Amino acid sequence: MTSTQIVTLVAITLYFIAMIIVGIIASRKETHQDFIIGNRDVGYIPTIGSLASSFRDGMGIIFWFGFGVAAGYGGLWLFVGAMLGLIVYTYIGPSVRKIAKTNNYVTIGEMLRVRYGVITERTTALIIVFFALMMIAVQLFVAGNVFSAILGISAWVGIALVAAVVAFYLYFGGYGTVIKTDVIQFFLIISLIMTPLFFTPSKEAVMNFSSISSLGFESSMGLALIGFFYMLSGAETWQRVFSARNDNVIRYSFPIAGVFLIIMTLSLIFLGMASAPFMGDAIGADNAFYEIFKGDFVPSALLAFIAVVVMAICMSTLDTQCYLVASTLGKNFMPEHITGTRESYVRFSQIVIVLILAGMSAIALTISDVIVFAINAASLLFVLAPVYLYAAFNYPKTKNRKTDALVSIGVALNTIFYIYMFIGGAFENLLMVSAPAFCSIILTSIAIYMGQKDNSVRISST
Repeated sequence: MTSTQIVTLVAITLYFIAMIIVGIIASRKETHQDFIIGNRDVGYIPTIGSLASSFRDGMGIIFWFGFGVAAGYGGLWLFVGAMLGLIVYTYIGPSVRKIAKTNNYVTIGEMLRVRYGVITERTTALIIVFFALMMIAVQLFVAGNVFSAILGISAWVGIALVAAVVAFYLYFGGYGTVIKTDVIQFFLIISLIMTPLFFTPSKEAVMNFSSISSLGFESSMGLALIGFFYMLSGAETWQRVFSARNDNVIRYSFPIAGVFLIIMTLSLIFLGMASAPFMGDAIGADNAFYEIFKGDFVPSALLAFIAVVVMAICMSTLDTQCYLVASTLGKNFMPEHITGTRESYVRFSQIVIVLILAGMSAIALTISDVIVFAINAASLLFVLAPVYLYAAFNYPKTKNRKTDALVSIGVALNTIFYIYMFIGGAFENLLMVSAPAFCSIILTSIAIYMGQKDNSVRISST
């Protein structure tokens, strides 16, 4: 084992130990309400850190480093849409937070149950669970392959280690520990912006701002739409609304998180730009990141730091998505006698978290192209954005079975449309990735309009 490998392994081990200690300390101090939704008292910095770090996932590491190597700033169009999505939350978030607090909602699905009905709740929840599970597998895949690249061992060893550490602190701390560890991970991730001081990209590459248009109009707009719909369709983002301390936390923390997310992304692009001259022509953008751990062109200490940040990035998304799946299953599918009390909900979540991480570790070993895998999974999630937004704006105003059934049918049809596009390879065109979302806007609007013609029960907005 080389000195670089030893330093990197020690750094990752120390980080894992730190996360375990945080989980133990947090679990001793928190209440059941902290476990469930952070006691609905999450402030500015934790919200900013948790939002930004949870959206910078393992796939993003590969994606943005690859852009730095091959396409410069072209991918930043994604954040034009993402920032617009975050700004939407600043307008609708405060009223949604009030409703969630009054009715003790933990998941967005519970709000859909009240606004539409149980069929819509469970139809959308199935999509949330599917997407979250796929994202968990992606994070484990990236973390495992970084271990493999660093130490020359099988990827499953790294996957198992990361899964075990996340399972430990989530088991004892739940949502409260997700927030606490995400803040630590946020500062680690944001510090990556300092890497150009030690491993400097060429001035020509950094100043080549013309690369912002390198993808062409169609792909650039496609990325912007992906960013917009991804922000609005993320159930975990709505949970950040539910857990916010007050309205101002939402109004200010959400757009600020977007700014920090851009900074995090630039750090990965700069790292890719600096590494580009050392990459062979045969190395593709989708696997270029792993090559920095196989060569000797990055200083050992910096490489160890990058490896720790990669673990932080993967684990911040892992814990968020794990808790999301557990809370969705517990609140949107399980009968009252299983998760009706705080104690029973906590116990159910602990068991589910362990099972999720074990199952997705096996799935992670089957992934081949992580970028295609993640983008294709995300495009299915987009069909939920219109359903969420109508609920946030208090539509439909009245509740009946017809509206519930029609909205659910609309979601199902959009899912079929997504599958048809996926099989046909339509998502190779980035502009087409948002097609299911636009179809969902039309079908959801029609379903709500048609459903409101019947005799219905008026829904309270509080």
